[in-house]
Amino acid sequence: MKKINSILKTLFVCLFTVVIVGANTTFVSFATEVGAPAEEAATEAPATAETAPEVVKAEGSAIAIVEVESYTIDGGMLEAGKDVTVNLNLHNTSDSSSATSIIMTMSSASGMIYPVYGTDNQIYVGTIGAAKTKTISVPVTVSSFFRGDSVDITCQFDYITSNNKMGNTSTIVIPASGGTTLGVKSIDLSSHAIVNGKSLLSFRYANNSEVNITDAKLVIDGNVSKSGKTIKLDTAYAGKSYNKDFYVTFVEAGDQEISVKLEYTDVDGSEVSTDLGTYRILVSKETEEDVVVTPNRMLSLAGKAVGVLVLLGAACVTVIYVKKH
Repeated sequence: MKKINSILKTLFVCLFTVVIVGANTTFVSFATEVGAPAEEAATEAPATAETAPEVVKAEGSAIAIVEVESYTIDGGMLEAGKDVTVNLNLHNTSDSSSATSIIMTMSSASGMIYPVYGTDNQIYVGTIGAAKTKTISVPVTVSSFFRGDSVDITCQFDYITSNNKMGNTSTIVIPASGGTTLGVKSIDLSSHAIVNGKSLLSFRYANNSEVNITDAKLVIDGNVSKSGKTIKLDTAYAGKSYNKDFYVTFVEAGDQEISVKLEYTDVDGSEVSTDLGTYRILVSKETEEDVVVTPNRMLSLAGKAVGVLVLLGAACVTVIYVKKH
């Protein structure tokens, strides 16, 4: 019996020892598994940091991409049946590669705008350096059937960059107002003038905004009188159109060239200056007939009356003399 008790005690001690050892082994294994991800994260973190700069660098920076960055319209407004000049500001978005031998092909899905008669829809642009811009002026005709609020222009660019042929398309939509607050419908100047004489300037424009414009003015650069260099316009009320006539006085004779600009403060407070074009005027010298003052009508009549009286007196004297002799 004592032997059996001794054997049972020995077995119990061995079993207890096995349980304790097994528990410790499981705990250590669990702790190792929990700690492993942290070690892996610590190991992988430097690798992520090393590859970060490659993500920041844009793959397309080595290839030139030509796009239409912005535009302006001489006259500032599209009108059915009229010819206007669209100035496209082209931009090369690459900071390291130039775009060379650029050919721009223009088209319009709506068909409401097309090249002026005698010109082509393909324009040779040339070269635009890395991160540079270039302005191209394109004369176009607005269709006489145009009645919408805007027209579309699609520009297809074909060029060479990094010794490879490249092509991309840029489309812009131009509102009828030309994107400006004050839209110019037309400006007309007489092609002939006389020194120190008044020359007519007709100006049609419209306020396309919802705010009144109070400081608009025409600025004229050329050989004109001081008072004619700046022509202040009346308040342009929101949504209204105007047709105004002004007079410009030229101070020098010959083939004169003047440039006209429209300046005003936009609805957002920014200063706007729109180039309305350059005009050549043939200015003639003053003639003697222009400078001689016209005789007073009363003096002219009096002189004629005196002349008639003298003739009558002479006739009477002649008649009396004949009768006496």
